[in-house]
Parts: sequence; C-alpha cells; structure tokens
Amino acid sequence: MPKHQRLAILVQLRKAAGVTLTQMAHACGLRGKRAYESVAAWERGEATPRPTIRDQFLLYLAHTLQLASQPATLRAVWAVLVEEWGWEPLQPVDWGLIEQGSLAAPAAHESALPWRTVPEPGPLPAGSLLPFTPYPHFVGRTGELLALANLFRVQAAPAARHSLSGPPTSVILTGPGGIGKTQLAIEFAYRFGRFFPGGVFWLSLASAEAAPGGVALCGTVMNLHPHFERLTLDDQVRLVTQAWAEDTARLLIFDSCEDESLLARWLPQRGGCRVLVTSRRSWWSQREGLALLPLGLLSRSQSVELLRKHCPLGQNRDEELIAIAAELDDLPLALHVAGSYLSSRIDTVTPAQYLADLRQSLAGHEQSHPSLRGQGPRGRSLPAPTGHLNHFEQIVLLSLDRLDRRDPVDGLAYRLLLAAAWFAPGEPIPLDLLRAMLRSSAEQIQFQAAVQRMLDTGLLLPVDAGAAMVRLHRLVAAFLHRLADAREAQIAAEAALLTHVRRLNDACDVPALLRLQIHLRVVTQTALPHGDALAAALAFELSRHLGEIEQFDAALSYNQRSLDLRQRLFGPDSLPASANLHYHALLLDWLGDYPRAYHYHEQALAIRLRWLGPDHPDTATSLLYAGEGAQRMCDYPAAHRYYEQALAIRSRVFGPESPQAAELYNHLSFLLGVLGEFDAALPYAQRAVAIWDAQPQPNRSLQAMAINNLGYLHRVRAEYDLALEYLRRALAIRQEIYATSSYIGMTRNHIGRVYYCQGRYAQALVELEAALAMIEAAVGREHPYTANVLGNLGILAFDMGDTTQAQRQLAEALDIHRRMVGPEHWYVARDLNRLGLLRLSLGDQAAAYRCLRAAWRIRRRIFGALHPDTANSLSHIGMLYLTNGRLSQARLLAIEALRCHQLRLGERHPYTARSLLRMGQVSAALGDQAAARDYMARAIAIYIAVLGPDHPYTRAARQAAGGNL
Repeated sequence: MPKHQRLAILVQLRKAAGVTLTQMAHACGLRGKRAYESVAAWERGEATPRPTIRDQFLLYLAHTLQLASQPATLRAVWAVLVEEWGWEPLQPVDWGLIEQGSLAAPAAHESALPWRTVPEPGPLPAGSLLPFTPYPHFVGRTGELLALANLFRVQAAPAARHSLSGPPTSVILTGPGGIGKTQLAIEFAYRFGRFFPGGVFWLSLASAEAAPGGVALCGTVMNLHPHFERLTLDDQVRLVTQAWAEDTARLLIFDSCEDESLLARWLPQRGGCRVLVTSRRSWWSQREGLALLPLGLLSRSQSVELLRKHCPLGQNRDEELIAIAAELDDLPLALHVAGSYLSSRIDTVTPAQYLADLRQSLAGHEQSHPSLRGQGPRGRSLPAPTGHLNHFEQIVLLSLDRLDRRDPVDGLAYRLLLAAAWFAPGEPIPLDLLRAMLRSSAEQIQFQAAVQRMLDTGLLLPVDAGAAMVRLHRLVAAFLHRLADAREAQIAAEAALLTHVRRLNDACDVPALLRLQIHLRVVTQTALPHGDALAAALAFELSRHLGEIEQFDAALSYNQRSLDLRQRLFGPDSLPASANLHYHALLLDWLGDYPRAYHYHEQALAIRLRWLGPDHPDTATSLLYAGEGAQRMCDYPAAHRYYEQALAIRSRVFGPESPQAAELYNHLSFLLGVLGEFDAALPYAQRAVAIWDAQPQPNRSLQAMAINNLGYLHRVRAEYDLALEYLRRALAIRQEIYATSSYIGMTRNHIGRVYYCQGRYAQALVELEAALAMIEAAVGREHPYTANVLGNLGILAFDMGDTTQAQRQLAEALDIHRRMVGPEHWYVARDLNRLGLLRLSLGDQAAAYRCLRAAWRIRRRIFGALHPDTANSLSHIGMLYLTNGRLSQARLLAIEALRCHQLRLGERHPYTARSLLRMGQVSAALGDQAAARDYMARAIAIYIAVLGPDHPYTRAARQAAGGNL
C-alpha cells in the first residue's frame, strides 16, 4: 500500500476529532505562519517529522486526538508510524508520558542518598511492592545500614526527574540462616526507600521457576502498560526488565538467592536500579558492580534490647536477659523466638525459668546439621563471639514444647505447625491452606486460637498485619522435617493440599492456583520419591494446573509421572489411570495432535465402561471427551452420538438444568454450528448460557466457553451486534481468569471475524493480530489454532487489497493444517477455498479451479451437499465457469448454491445475498435482464439490511449490478 494511503489514517482521525492543521502544528510544538504546511506534508507522506518531535507527536495522538482512551487504536496507528517514519515502537516510558500528560522539564537539582546518618522509617514511594511491614522490634544494625547506603552512594533524583547516574550497584547480604538478612533488607527499604522515587520492589529468588511470576508481579504496580494484566507472562517480564534498565532510581530486593546463575539472569545490567540481595552463601564470583556485605551477630547489648522489646516488664532483670542472649549466641532469629516465648499471652514464664529450661534443653541434644551447630559451608565455624554455638534446633524444640499437645488448641497448633513445614520454605502460606487440614467442626472453632498459639511460639511468622498469610522460616522447617512424627505431618500436608487444589482445579480458579503454585510444586516434588497414591494424585493436580496456564511440556511430564505411578500401583487399565489418559489426551489436543488425543480418549472410555458401566457420571465425562476427539477428527456422527449419551446420563443423575448438563448443551450447540445447522444449535447454546448464569458460583471457564460459543453462533447467523455482545462478555471473563492465554486469543479471533464481517477491517486487523500473538505464544506457530488465525488474517488482507500478504498467510495456514490435521480436514477445505478465491482474483483460473474443486470435495464428504460452506465452494466454482463462458454450468451451480443457502440460512444472510447476486450475474450473461435485475435487487436489499449501505460488500454489489438496476 502506498505511503500516503497508510498515513491517511492520520487525516481521518484528525478530522473525526475536529482538529485543524494549525491546532495539530501547535500541539506538536511547531509555530509560525507556515507550520500547518509542515504537518500537512507529514499526513500526505511527503515529509517525515524530525525524531525530536516524537514525544510531542505521541501526546498529540493521545490527548489532542483523544486516543489515550483507545490504546488499541493508538498502538495500531503507532505501528504505521514505526514502518513509515522509522520511529521507535512504543515503550513503557511512553505510556507513562501519556498518563503524565505533558513533557516534564529536567530537575534543577538532585538530592543525595544519605550515608552519614540513618533516617527514621517512613512510607515507601508510590507504586512500590514490598509484602512485609517494618519489624516493630528491630534493633541495632546502624553500621550495616550506613554501609549499605555508602555502597549505594548514588544521586537519587527528585520526583520530577526520577533518574540516577552511575553503573548499577548490587550488594549481597551474606550470612547463615537466622542472622537477620531479610529483616535488615526490610528495614533498609523503609528507612531509605523514599530516596528511590521509582519505587521499592521485592522478589524472591528461592525458586527459579517462580521467579518470572515474581518479576511480573512487580509490574502490576509500575504502570507499564494500560492492559498489563492481559499480557503474556513473557511480555510482562520483558516490560518490567526494560523498566529496570531505565535510569529511574529503583531499589530491588532479591531475597533468598543461593544460585549465581539465577542472580545473573535477573540482575539489571544497566540503568538506575540498585539491588540488595540476601543469601546464605558466604562467597560469590567477583563481578563488576557487585559487593558483599557479611552480616554478623548482634552485639550483646543489642540482643538484650531486642529481648526487652519483646518483654518490657520491670521484673525482667538485666543479668537474666544477658544470660539468655549468651545462651542464644546473639542470633537474631533465636532471640526473636525466645522473646516471643517470654511474651506469650496465654501463660507466663519468667526469664529465670526460661533460662533454666533453655540450658537444660541445650545440654541434652546433639545436632545433625552443621549450620544448626554453628558451622557454615566446608566446616568453618559461624561467628560466635561468646564461644557458644548457635543451638538453633534446641530453641525450636523449646518453643514446640510450649505447646501442650494434650490441650486441644495446642495439639492442633502443633499438628498444623509440623504440616506447614512441608510447604514451600519461607514462602507465604495462606491460612486457607492450613484450614484445609482441619478434621472436625470443633477444630474449625479452634482454628484461630491455634493460629495465635503458633504465632506465640515465634516459629510461625505473620506476613501481613491481618495474618491472612503466614510463613515458616526455612531453618525451622528443615528442623521440623527431622522430628519423629514428620512423616505423618508430611502426609497431612499432602492430603490437605491435594483436597484444596483439586477443588480449585475443578472450579478453574486460576488466580488462586497461581498463588499456591510454588507450594504445589514443592509438596509434589517431595512426595514423588515415596511413590504412593498421594504422590500420584498431587502430580496429576499439578499437571492439570500447568495445562490450564499452558505450560504444556511440564504438564505432560507431571501427568506421565502420575500415570506411571498409578499403573504400577493399581494396574494399567485401572480407574485412576483413566483420568491421566483423558488428561494426556486433552494436553495433546491443546498441542494440536488430534489423532493421538482421540486414541487416548477412547482408551480411557473403554476402561470406564469396563469398570463403571454405561450409566456412571464418570463414564459420561469420558463420553464427552470422546465426543470432543471425534469432532476434532471430523467424525461428526460419532461425536453427536457420544454427546447425546453423555447428556442422557448427566440429565438423569444431575438434572437437565444442571451445570453438568449445560456443558453438554454447549458441546452439542458447537457441533451443530460446525455442521451448519444454526437454527438447531442456537437453543442449545442459549440454554447452556442461561444455566451458567443462574449458578451462584459458576465454573467461570466453562461459563466463558458457553458464552463464547453463543457469540460464535450469532456471528455465523449474521447477527453481528449480538455476537459482539456475547464475545466481549466472554473475553472479560477469560481475561479475569487467565490474564493471558490462547483462550483469550481465540475469543479475540472471533471478535476480529465479527469486525471483518461488518467491514470494519482496521479493527479486525488489530484483534486478529493480537489473537495471533497470544495463540502463537501459548501453543507455537505449528498449531491448528495458529493456522486458523493466519487464515483469517489472509482473507482479511485479500479483502483489503494486499494480495501478496494474503497469499503468504493463506499458504502458510494451509501448510500447517495439512501437517497437523491431515489433508482431508475441514480446516484444509477452508484454506483451499480461500486460496481459490485469491487465485481467481489474480486470473490464475487453473489453480483457482484446483483449489475450489478440492475444497468442495472435502466439504461435501464431511458436511454434506446442503452445508452453507459446501454451497459456498459450489458458488465459487460457478463464478469460475461464468468467467470461462460456461454459462449453462455456471447457472446450474448458482441455482444449487442459492437453494442450499436459502434452505439453511434463510433470506437474511450475506451468503444468501451473494448467491442471489451471482444468480443475477449469470442471468445477465444469459441475456435475461429482468431476472438479473430481480436477483440483484434482492441481494442488495439483504446487504443493506444486514451489513448497511456503506459496507464493502454492499458497494461491490451495487457496482456489479451496474446498469441492471
């Protein structure tokens, strides 16, 4: 397309906003009598603005033309400028500029990060992410805080500038567990965070798998993109890391990092970020901009001050507190545990009693782990100024002994504490997960008191003020693993997590599952070596979750491990194994391997029929899955039979208005829609949506699927406003559930198709390109879903006059479909039909005939002669005959196509209008002008009624009618 045509969008938008050329020039910072001529030349493609105009022009588009409220349109327009003017694509900073509304002037001065005195704690900058509140009992560490400030000596800019100078600096706080690294990092953030106007951001690097999600979480508060939550995880991570590479002053805290390669992966290589890392490792490879700050024990006076903050009562004598601090070797975490023990509100223990119990406990135990005996890596002793070892395990035991297991509340607290040790160490644990381990209504009543008792021990730490999330120090968890009843606790944790996650999976509560993912991974990994049924079930539920968020390789791996265990435990054709076989099939289906997916579904169905019989609800689920497999393989009679059998079972067991029945109504409606039986399909789809809408807590994923399908049916029925209404509703639900996924991409693909049918080609292009990006990111290029969107983009390019692009996209779609689903699938027929139209428009009649004939043959075999798609191919061949002068044959095919369209679609459909128009063209060629006028008038009337007078098809029909009207 010539440059002036692509840039015409600038003229259209300006005129739509009522903006003159002079106003445009002023908005772009141009002055003078002839300034309007310069901007007019930009719009005509005769001149290119200077790069220095870029930001002003962006603000002109966003605010003068009011595109800030239409980010999709703004992105589409900017993509044109990138190509035509060579400007840089939109960056996160550009969206910030748009939100700010004007270009900020540089600051006149910079304020230095203080490094001689420690500021008082204060609020964090707006847009920070730090999941912990300040520790109210923090003491000492003044030297360490000033050392950090000195290492971070950079010039932090005031709010107007938000920039830093100098290379990125990273400091690693090193020391053993319990030394206070994390608390020091939190304290530094609250005292010095205000001098980092870009914000303070917390990221756990304890798990390489969870790190990308943590990085993306930082982006949720950074205002990087107007629809950040809808982006793919990779795009979210990319935007965050790009922002971290800017000059903006930010403080990043990387907690619990023990892996050099993981630190290298996430450490910004440039920009204004300063990174504070906590690690047990005492040595790290030397690299530029990286400094180590070993963290030592508290001084004795600081230890006593810490104990006094926990126990401010006057009867606490200094000599007793000093002795306690000495026995604890001034280890901050041990002191915290001791202070919590002494400050318990349930009963009272004097420091003298505590000291006696402590000494007795420490004298009676040998410890197994070197770190808990005061030894670090390679056997070297940890700092111990008093000569005592850090007997941390005895402190934990003493705190545990504080719980009287004969007491119902204390016994429950003890059991929950031991079970909590098996979740991901150091990660926030939702109280709902602990609540899932309760065994009776009495324990439900005792739960809050038990949580308080766990907090009283000092072993369980609150994450937030409301204690809705708690965490267990990794050293405490490691010690609890070695207790005699640890295996029983592990089984309890596994069973509770399994029940909780299974319920969330069944409800497709993806956000809740994402919050629990790290726990599910850790518990599953520790369970699998036991090789029992619990391990198999956990691996299966983890696989289900990973599949839902489209991590297909990992999902396949865990499902296979679960299947192997179940087949070994229960037999190769066991009922538990059938669930894995079905899920393996679903994963293969998502990956586009339809033949193998169908095979596994049928294998699982055979198992359930053998064990459960034909009337069991689980058999109904297998029948549903087998129907999906048959439908993918174009075996529509088998699919219909499976669906009807499943519906009969579910209606009998759950009722005809149940959610279980609604799932089958949706499948039947989609099948009938594919078969072109739109009138029969619509009541099923409407019934499914009505049932889901009536549920107080519907499965949001299945509800969105039903609404999406109803929107699809309205589109193929040419009811475009209704189609958009339902598709937008489905899109909103899917964005709420998934943030980003191929499901969202598929709905946007449908929306793009509606826009295409309405002749809104620019909007269709935006939606289809977004759909392609999402689907390709999820399942790859080589996938039927990806090829479907490529084909839709190809036919859009064809109608927009870009035959080169159309040829490339349609040919690629055909190649992918042939490889993935075979040469006889209806997807292939659709691609061939579109390529035939393209070839016909280019005058390559031989190639057009081959494509159209092959498409018609496949469609007739799969769908039958009356299907609207079969009639379309027949109609296109008729037009080819008309072009060749084979008028009699053209007339026969046109008559048959019109008959099929009227029979299946009625008189108010664009396909019927096209068949009428072609009958008019054939009649005119045969010399029957009266018939030609009648056919063409009827066609144009339908086009106007359904598509409007200005639709490209309406205009083309009028042009084709010419003098016949």
